[in-house]
Amino acid sequence: MKYLKVEHLKCKKRWIKYLIFLAPCIVLLHAGLTYLYFIPNGYNWWYIMLLPGYLALSSSLLNRYEQKGLGYRAVISLPISLKKTWIAKILLLAIYLSLSSLFHLVILILGKATIYSEPAKDISYLSMVFASMTLIITYLWQIPFCLVLSKKIGTAFTVFINVVFGMAMNILFVHKSYWWICPYSWGSRLMIPIIKVLPNGLLAETVHFSDYQLDIVLGLTLSVLLFLILTWRTATRFQRQEAD
Repeated sequence: MKYLKVEHLKCKKRWIKYLIFLAPCIVLLHAGLTYLYFIPNGYNWWYIMLLPGYLALSSSLLNRYEQKGLGYRAVISLPISLKKTWIAKILLLAIYLSLSSLFHLVILILGKATIYSEPAKDISYLSMVFASMTLIITYLWQIPFCLVLSKKIGTAFTVFINVVFGMAMNILFVHKSYWWICPYSWGSRLMIPIIKVLPNGLLAETVHFSDYQLDIVLGLTLSVLLFLILTWRTATRFQRQEAD
């Protein structure tokens, strides 16, 4: 908790905190212009483009704050656990992801409860909550991945790889029987039965939740495992800098 508090203080009055609310607002502003598809578009644009971009940008900003001045050399020289420092960065971004997703969900629920109640009547509140929780879990692995990527190649290439390359991989694998081998397709694949929206934004009206139960279990399990593996491996690698 001490390491987490330190990382949180580093982000005080920084742009990374504003992104928590700014990223969902961009999506919801555009989705609000499409009255009949407010909920489907509100989710589809969120997990296809904005969420990968948000994670790549927030990871890059957190790295940039650390690299100013002496860079990571200042942290390495301190009598602290580098592994815990790295894990604290990942956990902080996971908390920010959860807060951003919660804000996104609350606005969608308010929209469904008020002016968008009629076009959103086929999507239940429970499905929306489950969809948001699923997206958090299936996108967690991108945090340690983007942290390492931004540390190595910078912000622009990290955003490009996670958004453009990720979108291409998602389109390529999401409808295949072997979709599970591509982490970028996990979130959008599970949205098909949960909120009945295809990755291209079209409604999947003939899809039944029961037909995708195995996919949901598999996608969530793989997401948690990949997140834990990447967190452990990247933290271990970061700790080795002390010896270098």
